Amino acid sequence: MSARVPRCRGGSRGEEWFRGKGWPALLLLAAILPVACAGPGPERLPPLVAATPDSAAARCAACFPQGRWQMLHAIDFHLADGTDGNAMGIVVLDGRSLSCALMTVEGLTLFEARSPVDGSLEVLRALPPFDGPAFAAGLVADIRTLFLPPAGTAEYGRLADGSPLCRFTAERTVTDLLPGADGCFRLSTYARSPASGADFPVRSRTVEARDCGPAGGGTLPREVRLTGYAPAAYTLNLHLLEAELLPASAP
Repeated sequence: MSARVPRCRGGSRGEEWFRGKGWPALLLLAAILPVACAGPGPERLPPLVAATPDSAAARCAACFPQGRWQMLHAIDFHLADGTDGNAMGIVVLDGRSLSCALMTVEGLTLFEARSPVDGSLEVLRALPPFDGPAFAAGLVADIRTLFLPPAGTAEYGRLADGSPLCRFTAERTVTDLLPGADGCFRLSTYARSPASGADFPVRSRTVEARDCGPAGGGTLPREVRLTGYAPAAYTLNLHLLEAELLPASAP
């Protein structure tokens, strides 16, 4: 996981995923993300059986890459109506800040944005149809869910089946992180949905990380699936092509 990642350019590995599919796939992706992220599904937040943190806190902290990383992913997505497509993406993580880009094989950057520690969003480049604010917000929210430790106050315990659990409660969301013995994890986010009329948190996203390897004191999955629950549900499958540990940014 130390191979160098090209900076916003396509490469031979990505070309086999992207050639002939890039523009139609990205057009679909731009169209679906604002809708797919619009609302959560019906599953309620499960009860937490409180327990002492013991090793759970350390195991949960180790589920995410530590340090400054640049990653290149091949992405395939699936919609509830049976539509499938492919895309390519670059993500740079630096603590709780990030930047991301979508691109063509020829090196044209179609969308680029960054989000600092405070969670705000700055769009640096957005060609139509990627210039809608809902697309940018939905994409960055998915990236934060996939690769950054959840925000909020932490509690530690177990589910009814005995699975160890780290629960993070923020202003608008609750995130349940279940660390696995293999270093990978499962994650679910819950949010209150005015549209559903419910005053309790219901599931909005799930993440399943597989084939995890060491990443600067944490882990980085080679395969990860994110499922969004909404009127137009969607699934993103990310396959890690290249990852590079970058030098620490200047203070």
